[in-house]
Amino acid sequence: MANFNQKLSVVMSSHNGEKYLREAIDSVLGQTFSDFEFLIVDDGSTDLNAIILNEYEARDERIKIITNSQCLGLTKSLNIALQQAQGELIARMDDDDVCLKNRFALQVEFLNKNLEVALCGTLGLIINEKGEEMGQKNLALGYLEIKKQLLFNNQFIHSSLMMRKVILDKEGFYDEKFKKAQDYELVLRLARKYQVVNLPDRLIKWRKLASSISHKNNEQKKFAIKARWRAITKYGYPKLRGLFHIMIRIIQMYA
Repeated sequence: MANFNQKLSVVMSSHNGEKYLREAIDSVLGQTFSDFEFLIVDDGSTDLNAIILNEYEARDERIKIITNSQCLGLTKSLNIALQQAQGELIARMDDDDVCLKNRFALQVEFLNKNLEVALCGTLGLIINEKGEEMGQKNLALGYLEIKKQLLFNNQFIHSSLMMRKVILDKEGFYDEKFKKAQDYELVLRLARKYQVVNLPDRLIKWRKLASSISHKNNEQKKFAIKARWRAITKYGYPKLRGLFHIMIRIIQMYA
């Protein structure tokens, strides 16, 4: 393994995620880049999460379990993990997704070579509840195109993100006013001042579930609208374009 002289923190939160939890963890532990700590928040789970997580923690010293006595939600749980993270880089992971083996190696190498980039994601494969491939997740790649498209849609798969901790410390973690679309608000906030890009490689298997918070959920859509409003009122994004996309989303929600 190449020596990147850099420590990575992987951050994940899980609430009652026992169904896919082992597969998600195994995909992180099986990375070709292995120099990382793995912070997993058990967010007030009532299923077998705690048993599974304790088993992994006992087997691998890189894993650190953080237990919430009650469910605090994804945003607060991620911030708790970020406060404890020691790495110079932060990799996100969700408890129902799957990393390809070279994900961390390629992202760390890219960020080491491109110091002006604050955040990088990857393209992905869409899988169903059985892990079968259903399609591909295609997104803008370069910074200028991403920034142009951001008001239309989030251009990142949340569980593919790798970010510089020093910039998160400076600009703030996830905004806890956003129970959902917290990643969208963070990306909009960072992209106003820093370069954000996607690698062209498909390095994450993004699981599309009927119950997914990212689909067919009006609360998710409302928080995404709130993120767009903040982008045009606080972050300097084009107002007319932003208002246009906000109006389109409102019409779609209530049509």
